Parts: sequence; C-alpha cells; structure tokens
Amino acid sequence: MSVNWHALYIDHIQQLQTRYAEALEDTGFDAVVIHSGAEKVRYLDNKVYPFWGHTHFRQWVAGVPNTHSLLLIRPGKKPVLGWYQPRDYWHAPAQIPEEYWVDSFDIEVIRTPDQLQNLLPEGELKIAALAEDEALLNSWGVADVNPEALMARLDWFRAYKTPYEVETIREANRIAAKAHCAAEKAFRNGDTELQILLKYLQAADHRECELPFPATVVLNERASTLHCSGYKRVPDEESRSFLIDAGTTYRHYVADITRTYAAKPGIFADLVARMDKELLEIISTLKPGVNYTDVHEDMHRRIASMLSDFGIVRGTAEAIFEKKYTHTFFPHGLGHFIGVNCHDVAGWQLNKEGDSTGQHPVYPFLRLQRVLEPGMMFTVEPGLYFIETLLEEQEGNEDFNWELIDELRPYGGIRIEDNILITEDGYENLTRPAFAEMEG
Repeated sequence: MSVNWHALYIDHIQQLQTRYAEALEDTGFDAVVIHSGAEKVRYLDNKVYPFWGHTHFRQWVAGVPNTHSLLLIRPGKKPVLGWYQPRDYWHAPAQIPEEYWVDSFDIEVIRTPDQLQNLLPEGELKIAALAEDEALLNSWGVADVNPEALMARLDWFRAYKTPYEVETIREANRIAAKAHCAAEKAFRNGDTELQILLKYLQAADHRECELPFPATVVLNERASTLHCSGYKRVPDEESRSFLIDAGTTYRHYVADITRTYAAKPGIFADLVARMDKELLEIISTLKPGVNYTDVHEDMHRRIASMLSDFGIVRGTAEAIFEKKYTHTFFPHGLGHFIGVNCHDVAGWQLNKEGDSTGQHPVYPFLRLQRVLEPGMMFTVEPGLYFIETLLEEQEGNEDFNWELIDELRPYGGIRIEDNILITEDGYENLTRPAFAEMEG
C-alpha cells in the first residue's frame, strides 16, 4: 500500500506546531529558533567530520542535512526556514528539492552564516534558541539558549510519535531488513567482518556516516563485546557465530535491529532459537499501561530459565534470578526509545516538567523506565553473552557450569532486537514484517 507522505507530513508539522506552542506558552517564550549546526574541522587538518545536524531541526525538516540553516517557529505563523546556499565553486551547496515537505515552510535562501540573524523577528519578543553552538546564539541576544524547561517539554512530546514518524521508522525497518539479509548471506559465504559491513551498506544504499550509529558486525567470540567495532579484515580459522547490530535512517528517522546467527546446528544455535522465542513472547505482553521496567525484569526471569534449562548455571530459574546471576549474562537494558535519534530522549522522564526516575538502582543500564502509552516506539533487545570481565567476577562459583561456559565462550553471545510501536490496544512489531517481505 502506497504512503501519502505529503498528507502525513502536513499533519506532522501541524502536531509539532501545537506541541511547540504549548511548550512556549508554558515557559514564557514567544518564539524559538533552531540552528541546524555547523561542520567541524578535524584537528590539524582542513577536512571536516561528516555532518549530522541538530536533532530538533531534523524532526521538522525532512530534507538533506544542511549546515548553517535556521528554523523560526512562532505560534500561529508558518515556520520560516533559512536555507544556507552559499555561492561556492569548491563544494556543491545543498539545493532546495522539489519534495513534499518544502511547502510547509516559508523558505529564505541565505548566502552567509551571519545572515541567519536577520531572520529573527523584530519587536519585543522573548525568543529561545536550540543550538549546539550556544556562544553563537548568545551573541544574537536571544533570551535563552537551550533552556531546560523548554527542552524538557520538547523531549516529553518526542516520546509520542506522529503517524508520519511511524511511517518513516517503518520504512527504515524495511531498508534495514534488506541490509541485514545481505549481511547474513555474506556471513554464510565466509566473508570477513569488513566485507559483511560493506555488503550491508550496499544493500541499504547508505554511506557509513549515514548510519544512525556505528554498526556492530562481529564474528565468533568478538560478539561478547556489546559495541564492538574495528571490523576484522581477515577471516577466522573457524566460523562459529555472527552478531550484527546495525540500523538505517529514512528521512532522519531510525531503525535499530540486531540479529545473531549460528554457523551450524548445536547448543549455540538452540540458544539463539530459544532467545528468539523468548523475545517474541515478551513482546506479546506489551500494551498501554505496562511499565517497561517490569518488562525488563520479566526478561531477566526468562534469561534465568534459559540458563537453568540449558545447564549453563545450576539451579532453578527462580534461584538463578534471586541470586542475580542473570546480570552476568545480560548486563544491558532491554530497550530504549527510537526516533530521530537511535537512543531517543525521555526514557526516564516522568512528566513534561522534566522530573526523572533517575538511574535504576538494580538495572542501571536500562534506558526506558516509562509506563507504555500509544504512540511510543522503542526497541526490545534481550541478550545472553559470555563476557570475560563479568565471568571473572564469578570465578570459583560452583553454581556455574564452567565446562559448558568454556565451550560457549568462543561464540561470544546472542542479541536479537526488534522495533515496537505501542498502539491503542496493544503493539505492532515493525521489524518482523520487514523481514517477512524479504522472505516473500
């Protein structure tokens, strides 16, 4: 079914205008300007780092990331977009495309960064600014740069995705599924980590700098490092396992997917299959009103059952859970919000004023502690790893089946991750249908 991107985007901008108007009124500002950011030059060099762009700017403007641009938002008025387009024969300036998003703004082309200040409205208006370069915006005489009260409200609203945002993340999942399938094929063909990454990028039609985060593409025991990079250029003597945690972007919105594969049948392959089963079962419990912290704890109980059933740790699942042995094998959080950022904001936020749960005392790496509501989008990504530094803390513990653990160490570990939308009466998994399309 085709997507009417224009209609969805118009609705998206209208919802953003409503949210910003409420946030500005609550915090006593008349308007807000958002600076897109500037390229950063590498130290002792004349080359620049890849440009990403300010998060709030990317939520509004669906076009290519463009440096030195400015968005002016005033309640009741059409947003003004200052589009940086210098006269330059060294580099091709970003053009204003003929796309669905353009007519939602009054666009003014600027030739030099200092002309941006001319876009600020005249009169006795209290203007807030959102910008990475606070010194630049402070020099313009705005009332405040990155005011906490305003930022808290905008973060709060970002947890609830508009239909446009849902569709962009759905499309990002389709792109990512295609790329993940290409990566699995490369693994089965015996490619190195770097070769697998290159085939992932080709299938996604992405440059590496366009990925939402550095991809984890690891073989064998290197999967025990949660965010392992470096990409080996030589093959291992034996192919045992493959873990890929890699995303894609579509119109600035993110898919974040992880898959783990075994090279051949055996206990590790059985563990992967069991983890996939547990993932789908725990996703089936998601609905409005559920506290994600409880879901995370439920996953620890499921990991405890896996450790007990496979004999990795001796004892009942309940005893393994109560002794916190699962923390050795599953040290990270179950998931996080996704949106224009991979780890999107407000996962600990209790209200629009910015009150926070703070770091969880038992699960310190859990990024999402909210009660689930319709419109929220997040990952669910359980794992089970054989991490040397954590296993060393249990050295001599007779509850641990060290013979079996030694057998499994060379496989590194398992992580499987899907992207989920909470609906009015339950949930939608955006990742599984994307893979099903590839299989069909």
